[in-house]
Amino acid sequence: MRSPWTRTERSRRAVSGLLLAGLLALGCMPQWAQADDPDNCLLCHQYRGLGRYVPEQDAIHLYFTSPDYQHARLGAHARIACTDCHERSEVSVIPHKPVSKVDCTKTCHLHNVSGVARQFSHREADRWLSLGVHNPDTLAQLEFTNGPLLNEGQAYCLYCHDEPLFRDPADIIPEYDEFSPTATERCDVCHADQIPIDTRFQVRHVASRLVHARRPLEMAQTCSVCHSDMLIRETYELQDASVRYTSTYHGKAALLGELDTADCISCHVWPGENAHAIRAARDPESITHPTNKADSCRSVNCHPGADASIGQAAVHLDLPSLTGIEIILAVAFIIFTLMTFGPSLVLTVLELFQIVIGRHVEGEERMRQLTLNVLRHPEGRERLRRITPGQRWQHWILALLFAALVVTGFPMKFADQTWSRYVIESLGGLYNARQIHHYAGTLLVFGFLAHLAHVMWGMFVQARRTGPDGKPVGVVRAVMALPMFVGPKDVLKMVQMLGYLMGLRKKPPTFGRFTIDQKFGYLGVFWGTMVLGVTGFLLWDTQISSRFVDGRIFNLALIAHTYEAFLAVIHVGILHTCNVVFAPTVFPFSPATLTGDTPVTRLHEMHSEMVIEVAKDIGVAVPPEVEHA
Repeated sequence: MRSPWTRTERSRRAVSGLLLAGLLALGCMPQWAQADDPDNCLLCHQYRGLGRYVPEQDAIHLYFTSPDYQHARLGAHARIACTDCHERSEVSVIPHKPVSKVDCTKTCHLHNVSGVARQFSHREADRWLSLGVHNPDTLAQLEFTNGPLLNEGQAYCLYCHDEPLFRDPADIIPEYDEFSPTATERCDVCHADQIPIDTRFQVRHVASRLVHARRPLEMAQTCSVCHSDMLIRETYELQDASVRYTSTYHGKAALLGELDTADCISCHVWPGENAHAIRAARDPESITHPTNKADSCRSVNCHPGADASIGQAAVHLDLPSLTGIEIILAVAFIIFTLMTFGPSLVLTVLELFQIVIGRHVEGEERMRQLTLNVLRHPEGRERLRRITPGQRWQHWILALLFAALVVTGFPMKFADQTWSRYVIESLGGLYNARQIHHYAGTLLVFGFLAHLAHVMWGMFVQARRTGPDGKPVGVVRAVMALPMFVGPKDVLKMVQMLGYLMGLRKKPPTFGRFTIDQKFGYLGVFWGTMVLGVTGFLLWDTQISSRFVDGRIFNLALIAHTYEAFLAVIHVGILHTCNVVFAPTVFPFSPATLTGDTPVTRLHEMHSEMVIEVAKDIGVAVPPEVEHA
């Protein structure tokens, strides 16, 4: 049957029904909920699409307000009525009259569970703001690169307080589950009827105020509204500290999900002081003043017990801002990396090129046959094992620890990359990653010391032996007899190898148990472990190490630790991997570190001196043309 009502009448009845339903729902709400929205503004403003286009401004104004904010008590404003901020006379009719801008210092009314309203105002925050560098006069003069951020008459509070939400209580109370029906059950025993308090609201409010109102990254984003704007930075001669925050130790921790790390407020406001009264660094009472900086670092929440010298460490340490010895050290490491990695890379590429073009050396086949003859001898294979079982174990322990350090260390270095956050979360969080990194580094250092003690003992025993001349070998000759000792002959062979690879020599130099690049690789591990170990321990616990070294040493330690790690990774990840995995003579993998057996091709090409020496010892005939090659 067709409805007797016209379309207009149906629309009016629908609206009336909607309003009636809203009023009924309002009547069924708890008393505190009715007090928060006494004018039932959410009846319309709860819809996400509510808005209008303003042709004069060529802009869309949205008027959506999430009901969850009000009902779930997500912020401090959830307890006040809309008309506490907006003029009732302007919004009491639909459509609303032109609405005045909100004055954040206006007196409003907070409603408790019993319905009693208390007057409240932000005037005290405004007074504190006037004492600091962000005073209203300064904020009123701000000019942004892309034009004003606030409309005429809007409160300056909106520069920082665009979303006055409570911080998640789980940041402070991990066991707290706000969605659990028993989350505040214990509190409600007394506070439900006898001493009425909105316990869920109070828990959120108190927990969020035990720490800063925003998470570290949210705080940096808030500060970057002004501190990353080019025009403001030029006007007030400011550094882009908010963006540089993400390059600091604390900022990288925040990027990786750490919520307890220091943020902007931690370093720019005295502990317990009102955050609105941030003072300029030139103010003697400012926490960032040179005379007070150390106290900022040594606060209870950061590095309690550290020496005052810790204040000399650079917080925002990045390469463009380095001066003095820091920039010298950074440049020195860059040059050292280029001087070591560059030539090694060139040699590796030239060696692969010789294989690609199929270059052969005179007598190569005879050397190969001699190598096979030695391997067929009952003692030959054992004598040609270049790496002992103990050394193989040390190699794989080193490889595993190195991998653990890289997997946990580089995500912390490149914290702004998506893969870094994924790796850290896969490890169970930043705390676990740091623990793995610290203890893997500790084991690496202890392994290095054990290896060093083993080498020193062997050298001591060798030094006391009697040589062919009937005299003790002595320390000098014992050192020169070490398998990895680099002497003048090795340097000469390196030059000869370069000449061969460049086509200036017909034959490559011959090597014994270890080649010159293997010796340099060993010395690189030796040097790198010492540098990374010492700097790592200094940076591990600055509270302790600051009592033994000057604070500026931390800058040097961080630079050295970073660049030495880069150097280690590119050498191991590129050069060493190419030589032991992708080189045609060993592909897909060299078994030398598993069984001790070196592939035949690599033996006769790179370790011919060792093959000839073993052949003579076990009685295998060595052709004269091979011996004098």
